[in-house]
Amino acid sequence: MSKNIIHNIITKAIPALFILGFLFSCKDTNSSGDGTGMTGDPTIDALTEAIQASPKDIDLYLKRSEVYYNREAYDQAVRDLAMVMKLDSTNLQAHHLLADVYLDSYQSALALQTLQRAAALYPDSINTKLKLTEFQLILKQYDPALQTLADIMKIRPGDPEALFMLGMVYRDQGKTELAIGAFQSAVERNPDMSEAWVILGDLMDRTHNPLAIQYFDNAIKVDDKNIAAWHAKAYYLQNNDRLDEALEIYKHIHTLDIKYPEAYLNSAILLMYKDSLDAAMKELNILKEIDPTNAAGWFYIGKIYQFKGQLESAKAAYEQTLRFDENYDQAIDGLQELKDLEK
Repeated sequence: MSKNIIHNIITKAIPALFILGFLFSCKDTNSSGDGTGMTGDPTIDALTEAIQASPKDIDLYLKRSEVYYNREAYDQAVRDLAMVMKLDSTNLQAHHLLADVYLDSYQSALALQTLQRAAALYPDSINTKLKLTEFQLILKQYDPALQTLADIMKIRPGDPEALFMLGMVYRDQGKTELAIGAFQSAVERNPDMSEAWVILGDLMDRTHNPLAIQYFDNAIKVDDKNIAAWHAKAYYLQNNDRLDEALEIYKHIHTLDIKYPEAYLNSAILLMYKDSLDAAMKELNILKEIDPTNAAGWFYIGKIYQFKGQLESAKAAYEQTLRFDENYDQAIDGLQELKDLEK
């Protein structure tokens, strides 16, 4: 083991001991950690039986912990990962998954400590440092995130993923010009970064740069099934009074994902703007089937009823809006308008 790794492990000793102590305190009393109880879930039960047959097989615990994680059974996932750590306390995959489990179960401090330990154990792992940066960004630890990215650049100068994350940090800080520069550097080195093109288009749009639509088109060229890219382009078009073009894109999005709610909502709003109330209501009724708790959808249903003079139906729709979002100001104003009409 190199002196650099030993030094990093020593500097992270306290959080590492805390993480491992916490993990082992979560274990089942079953010494093998095989989780002998059957759950009725065929995937989990098959892995449990395999673990019973091979109680020291790390891969089986990792597979079952990932299934538990995907099922949002976080305590069970932690117990399996505790067994992995007992068998191999330096297992990198376990550290990454454990950090995800902690973050999704609202234990952000443990999530961060877990990744910091992984980065100390594997100081040359770019993927670990990128994941650490992502978590630092989520927790709005901007300076530590920038330091982690600087460490990556020392290992791999000009790494496009690191440049992308640098852009994300700057964007979150509101440093638009720096963010644009970082994203542009990222796509120069890797033109296939569809998400970076979309974000660049959005940032260009915010600065009223006409190049925005070219960036959205670049994202679509990279991945023509990227709904976020199509949606971003449609949104740009509608905000620049190119309503028919935007509507065509929303129709196309329906073919990519028939249950994508925002396409129905935005189509309805544009159709209302064009006075096509019946067509707009059709879109909103589909939205209601897909996402019955969508407050904005109910608000615009109420608005259409109000335009048509069906005031009782409008009132019911506005009230439904407020059931799903009690602070929806436009629905509150809509109800007040209806009261004023009664006077």
